[in-house]
Amino acid sequence: MSSQRVIIIGAGFGGLLCGRILSRRGFDVILLEQGRQYGGALQTFVREGVRFDTGFHSVGGLAPYETLELIFRPLGLMELPWYRTEPDEIIGGDNAFLRLSSGWKEEKKHVLAPFRLSTWRLKGGGKTLADELARDQQVLLRKKVVSIEDHVVTCEDGTSYRGDFVIAAIHPQLVLQLLKDRVRPAYRKRINRLPNGPGIVTVNAKLRPGAMKYINHSIFIDNQVMIHFGEPDENGFAPSVDLLGFAPTNAEKLIRKASQRLPDLPQAIEKYWVSTPETWEYFTGTPEGTAYGILKNAREDFLPPVTPLPWLFLTGQNLGLHGILGTAVSAIYTCKSIQP
Repeated sequence: MSSQRVIIIGAGFGGLLCGRILSRRGFDVILLEQGRQYGGALQTFVREGVRFDTGFHSVGGLAPYETLELIFRPLGLMELPWYRTEPDEIIGGDNAFLRLSSGWKEEKKHVLAPFRLSTWRLKGGGKTLADELARDQQVLLRKKVVSIEDHVVTCEDGTSYRGDFVIAAIHPQLVLQLLKDRVRPAYRKRINRLPNGPGIVTVNAKLRPGAMKYINHSIFIDNQVMIHFGEPDENGFAPSVDLLGFAPTNAEKLIRKASQRLPDLPQAIEKYWVSTPETWEYFTGTPEGTAYGILKNAREDFLPPVTPLPWLFLTGQNLGLHGILGTAVSAIYTCKSIQP
């Protein structure tokens, strides 16, 4: 068993997953999270008694021996209250939320495949997954990192943490801003030239009681809006709905577009709250508020977890495919790269 220490910057899904994997390998792991909550895009929030998810709504491939199930089961994540949904409803073309690389056909093949096998949601939303991953881990909140230098991670409050290894579960361009060690100019140029994907505008709408029946799948309309319903009440009605669209857009456009499929939606909405790419950037620190990370060329721009510094590693959706599957695969590669 290793007694070496790993400092992980960022307690989103990627950081938490790396922490669980490495803890089980015997490493001493400390996660540093700048926010008041761990979880990153797994976070949930409550408005007027209604719970909303931020970036986590459904996953694909959790049936026995399917892609994500093979990753989650050894990590104890299949014991969570997953429930199966109907296949996603796609109206008017391909799911543009997966068209996030210049080689998007290759990406689509890998990202969509698990959803075509099976689609799942989780009772309690992303917080349920985050809470399970954080259990028995040392997660320190309100620890905004301001520098990384020679195995030492320093936070805004003046505290410092030294590790045999450091994993940056944050955007690679942010890592370069934090680094005090010298890295090759060519490496900096390569990272900084990579364009970020678009930000997301979200409408989190509280529905009037009994106004709209729950629909047990996601809906994508004309590559412009994605619709997710909140968990149903005991009578099968939805208490909420989330509408997501790529920026630039606004709440009125998203509601109008969603009403083409759900004509009763405008009257069913009691109140709604809006988040923008600026909101996303504030809570997650991602440059430009990109929700899906770096745009990639499927043949050229995938980043490895290793860096020019032998003790510093990257992880997260910026390295490969995006979303839960891409981040999980990235975490495996990152942890495999760390050898005592």
